[in-house]
Amino acid sequence: MKTVQEIYEFLDTVCPYALAEPWDNAGLNVGYRSRKVQKVLVALDLTMQTVLAAKEKGCELIITHHPLLFDAAKQINSDTAEGRRVLALAANNIAHIACHTNLDAAAGGVNDVLAELCGLKNVENFCGMGRIGTTDTTLSALAERLKAALQTEHCQAVCAQEQVGRVAIVGGAGGSFLEEPFALQAGDTFITGEAKHHQRLIAKEQGVNLLVLGHYETEYPVLAPLVEQLRQAFPDITFEQMPFEAPTEIL
Repeated sequence: MKTVQEIYEFLDTVCPYALAEPWDNAGLNVGYRSRKVQKVLVALDLTMQTVLAAKEKGCELIITHHPLLFDAAKQINSDTAEGRRVLALAANNIAHIACHTNLDAAAGGVNDVLAELCGLKNVENFCGMGRIGTTDTTLSALAERLKAALQTEHCQAVCAQEQVGRVAIVGGAGGSFLEEPFALQAGDTFITGEAKHHQRLIAKEQGVNLLVLGHYETEYPVLAPLVEQLRQAFPDITFEQMPFEAPTEIL
């Protein structure tokens, strides 16, 4: 029977932990490396709902995109949401591995999947994590394509030009990357999940299209190909994927 450590080591070949940003907390967040594994739940976030679903399914391991803990914890108790999740994992002997910015940057990861959903060609890396490529479409058509692919009715936009030729992508909270590609006039359109107000102003001032489609929505599509890779590598283990359930709704 395979262990948490063996799955951890496989993930290190798919999305090497060395690719993670210095501030990140990718890797084994909770649990024993020697824990035997028969069932695994793969999700975007380590919420209490995720923990309870893993418990109900009899999973020994949860793999998520986002880490459980980002900052150093001085206390683990039931006073905080993070503490309650750690305690629930420990009480049910469930381990947790996070593949965060390493999965963003890895080949076949979050941003490669997004580039494919956009139909981009001649895709290249920029800033290590992002992707930039070419297309021949309109901003309206690209927005509609992405809303359908990402299961969302919501797309905020800075509209600078209708014709789209070169697109940069950073899924999740990628607004901080906005100045990088376009400061060098590398593209005409930027796609991300989150962008702050001042970043939207930067896009407008630079004459760049900006499509903001949701943090969860732009990252969730990576789970399916990740699950498939895990199933192929560990055919004797059951891998299940948490269903799409964005934390916010459109009223």
